[in-house]
Amino acid sequence: MTHVQLPFTPDWLHWPQAWVWTLLFAVLLPLLWLLWLLPGRRPVVVFSSLAVIRAAGSHWRRHLRLILPILRTVALVCLIVAVARPQVANESRRVMVEGIAIQMVVDTSSSMKDPDLSGRNQRRTRLDVVKEVFRRFVVGDDDLGGRKDDLVGMIRFARYADSVCPLTLDQESLLSTLDTVEIVKDQQEDGTAIGNALAFAVHRMKDLKRTTGSGQQITIKSRVIILLTDGEDNLADIQRHYGPDKSVVSITPEEAGDLAATYGIKVYTIMAGTGQAMAFGMRRPVDDSALRHIADVTGGKHFRAENPVALKEIYAEIDELERTEAEEHSFVEWGELAWPWMMAAFVCLCVQTMLDATVLRKIP
Repeated sequence: MTHVQLPFTPDWLHWPQAWVWTLLFAVLLPLLWLLWLLPGRRPVVVFSSLAVIRAAGSHWRRHLRLILPILRTVALVCLIVAVARPQVANESRRVMVEGIAIQMVVDTSSSMKDPDLSGRNQRRTRLDVVKEVFRRFVVGDDDLGGRKDDLVGMIRFARYADSVCPLTLDQESLLSTLDTVEIVKDQQEDGTAIGNALAFAVHRMKDLKRTTGSGQQITIKSRVIILLTDGEDNLADIQRHYGPDKSVVSITPEEAGDLAATYGIKVYTIMAGTGQAMAFGMRRPVDDSALRHIADVTGGKHFRAENPVALKEIYAEIDELERTEAEEHSFVEWGELAWPWMMAAFVCLCVQTMLDATVLRKIP
């Protein structure tokens, strides 16, 4: 049904085009008043003199009887408007989003205390810098669009992997948890088990299909893992030194990468820092071949970040590579406003009839 909006009506009021023409009947209302005012319209009683009647008291009823045609006129106006079917539009929008599930896997081993990612005149740990850039990646800023329509979760790892925040749309909860992430303090938990951490992340994402957000339907378009570390996988060395941990199955980074590829999960790997700190200020380059393999087999990309600017640029590139697609559908529900006008007409007619039969009655 086509709707129109008349220039003298408010923006929220619309009229069905098939019925709006009935408003033209309002033009005939002045003619009814002319007919009502014509002399000889009603029967009268002729008196030789009105002096006796005037002396009998006030003639206020004669003036109040103007209320009766006014009430009839208002009733007719209300009926004409009701027949024209005024309607109000209740518009709602539903956003269909093809979102992305992003699992952030962050190294929290003792080597993340290194301040080499700090900017000038700053002394912050690698983990502090990573947390700040990750926060901007989630919330958004001038260079990053933010991930408000994506599921984002976080896993920290050293020797063991731990899910600190499940995949969620609740950014406030995620960022609150991010603030609590710290570098491991127990030496027994220190280490860099990249393979186990990645395999754990794959396990948390492999069966993820879809979810429903508030006010919008979200379908998972793709599943992505961002793996950030500053060193090589050394779980085998730890087990040789401390003895094998029978509660943990050792998985190499290459095996974990192949596992992610099997489930169609893309992995972006980031090697953070300028290398492993040695004596006398020397630094040993870190072998990132395992991270390159993971990125290659999963269709992701490998990055190196040696300063905060480079790290932010990496997240900006990932932000561009993994974009959310949204489609908005609008729905309009038309609410009928005719009933209030009909009720107003009914009330006016009832009041007019009651007054005409009682206090404003006239004989003849």
